[in-house]
Parts: sequence; C-alpha cells; structure tokens
Amino acid sequence: MHFETIPNENKARLVFGLDWRAYATKGAAGERRRYADELDATHYVEIKGREETVAGFCAPEPAERKGLKLYSAAARVAGLDRVRAKPAVLVLVQDGQRVHVILVVRGAVRIDQTVSLNALEACRDTLEDECAKDRVGLVTMGYGADLPGLDEPFTPAELLRGKSVGLVRKVPVKVPKVVPLTVIAGTVIYLGIEALAYFNPPPPPLAPPPTYMQDYQAAIARTFNGTVPLASALAPALIDAFGKQETNVAGWQFQKASCGATGFCSITFKREGGTYKEFDARAPAEMRPVVFDPNGLQLQVKGPAVPKVQKLSLAEEKQWPSAQSLIKQLQTDPQRLSTKPDQLMSHGYVVTLRPPQRLLARQPNPGEISGPLLQAGDWTIEGYMWQSRLLEKLPDNMALDSLELELKADGSGVHFTAKGKYYVLQ
Repeated sequence: MHFETIPNENKARLVFGLDWRAYATKGAAGERRRYADELDATHYVEIKGREETVAGFCAPEPAERKGLKLYSAAARVAGLDRVRAKPAVLVLVQDGQRVHVILVVRGAVRIDQTVSLNALEACRDTLEDECAKDRVGLVTMGYGADLPGLDEPFTPAELLRGKSVGLVRKVPVKVPKVVPLTVIAGTVIYLGIEALAYFNPPPPPLAPPPTYMQDYQAAIARTFNGTVPLASALAPALIDAFGKQETNVAGWQFQKASCGATGFCSITFKREGGTYKEFDARAPAEMRPVVFDPNGLQLQVKGPAVPKVQKLSLAEEKQWPSAQSLIKQLQTDPQRLSTKPDQLMSHGYVVTLRPPQRLLARQPNPGEISGPLLQAGDWTIEGYMWQSRLLEKLPDNMALDSLELELKADGSGVHFTAKGKYYVLQ
C-alpha cells in the first residue's frame, strides 16, 4: 500500500494499493469475512450495488493508521460521474518515479496498484489487452508530465471530492458468546446430528455440470438483460443532443465529447483566449462539476444525459441480417468506393466490421449444439456530422457502446466515432 496526505486534513490519508474482490450484496457480511480471512486483511472499504458489492481489503500497520482516517483513492475514482459514464476507465497518477494505476470496469475497481515509471508501459499493455479481450471500450485518463497517450486529463483535485467517500473501516470481529455448560451443549448437538443422520436419507447426488446450451442460454440472458441500446436510435439522439450545446463559452471552444451507453457524456473545452475564472462564472448548473486541467489549456464539464432509447430485441433475431448481408446492407450509396470487404470507406465515412465470435469461449463437445447460435462482433463507424444521418439506417442487430465527437483542427468540421457490437445467427 501507499499513503498520500490530503491537503487541509492533517488526520486523513489517501490509500492506494488495496486488494479488490466482488461478491453478491445479499449475504455480503459472510463474503466480506471470508475474503478478509483469505487476504489476512484487517480493514476494508465497500462500493455497494443493487446485486453486487465490490470491496477493497488491506492490513495497514498500527503505526500507519494510528489517529488517522484512511480513504481509498480507487473508491473515489470509481465514484466520479465521468468514470461511471464509461464502460472502462484507466486512471494514471504520476508521483515522481512511480505511478498509481487504477482500472475501473463498469463501476467496479479491477486494479489498484502502484508501479514504477519504467514498468508502466508493460502494465498498460496488459490492461489494454484484457479490456480488448473482454470487448470493453477503454478510456485512459492521467496526470503527470511523463504519461503519454492519454485520452483525457485527470487532476488530483478530483480525488478530494466527496470527503466521506471511500472511508476505510475495520473488519468487524464476530466474538462468540460464552455459553455455560459447554460439555452438555456439545453432547446435545452431537446427539442431534446423529439423530438427523439416522432419520434422514442420504443427500441426493450432485447435479451434473451445465451443458453447453445451458451455458449459452445463460450468456444470452446476461447480454440482453444489460444495456444494449439500438445504435440506430441512440447515436442520432446523442448527436441531436449536442446540437443544442454551446460550442463557445467565455473564450473556451468545444474540442471533443465522449458518451457511453448510460449516465452522462463528458465534454472537453480548449482555451481560446478565456480564463478559468471567466468560464466558472459563465458555466450553467447542468455543466457542473467543472474540472480544470493543470496545463491551463483544457477543462472538462458534464455533458448531456444519455437518453433512454429502444433496446435491441432478441425477439427479432430471425429477421436480423447475416454477417455477409450486413456488409452489403452497410454499403450505402456514399460508400461505393469500397475496396475491402471488412472496411467500407468513402469520403471520410469508414465502417469497420470485426469478424463475429461465439458468446462462449469454450468449445462445445460433439452433439452439444442444437440449432444456430448467436455470435457477436465489434463495429466502428467514423464520419463527419453531415454523414451522421446514415446512422439512422443501421439495422436492428447493431447496439451502441460509445460515441465520441471531435472538432477537427484542420477545419474539416466535427468528426464522430461510434462503436458497438452487432449480433448475427450462425
């Protein structure tokens, strides 16, 4: 673990490097005790969800915590609005020759560690590969002069919001009550167990492991019970929402925006002669909180809420196009200059389709599959605002994961990048 002081709070510290685990919210006390025993942890912090709780465990030395309140930096990062709005966020905070690394995937802390600056590149490659393998769009935020390739800036001041967030507590100790007449009680329990064994039949044999098709149906349920908005509905709705946004505020110009499938979008402005003070005075309530970048050239604000739209419906799967039909269907008139079957390009409008993969990674045994199976593939569409209406014609087997807008510095206009998944029967 690593401790950092909190400005203006002498008796509080930020803690990096907890061990994180996830368990069901129902019966969380027992699971918390089990993981604390496995990790030899004395303290914990929890991020509770409706069905799942994510907890970080640690065992600080008495001298490190005496008279202090400890707060988890990773828990505070996971609670930020602009982090919750994205599928996956990697936050890097440089501290001299070391870097604090925090990975949050769908609101759950996956990684919370501190690495040397020399080892950062290998660490980032590993985490980016894991997110790519899980098909989760990753956004990297960071603070530090030696951190290249950042998607968005991050300021240490963001860790100071919500002073009560991330409080590290002591793991409760369950102290058994002293029961008199222990020998008599033990004898009664023993006799009770023997009686149950005599009168009750032996337990039934263990149920066989689930078949491939049972696991496949469970994967289908997980996929379509989540957030799978129709790309043809959500992408145009997001673009329309940005059409109502101010592009210039108090000497600051819109630079880019990033939206997930839920929550709020995030907008970045670049300086065009204004000051932080002027922007802060003019920014309306719906843009707050405002995050000012240390370089003095950029700032981030809360963007519009992601609207709720029609979800992709599994009931329509028989009408969905096949992978080959999807390619033909996406070759609209503005794309007739296409030269590659998986990358349909023309006039700056680019559609990239990755080959579909099975929802289950494991291979079925002979005879386990009955009927066609649903497969999922990644897609990306890039273009300019005047081409965005083509997104309304996307077929009903395409779901949107994220949308990014960027005002090009070359004067060519606002460029969009939409990403998501398509589903086909094979």
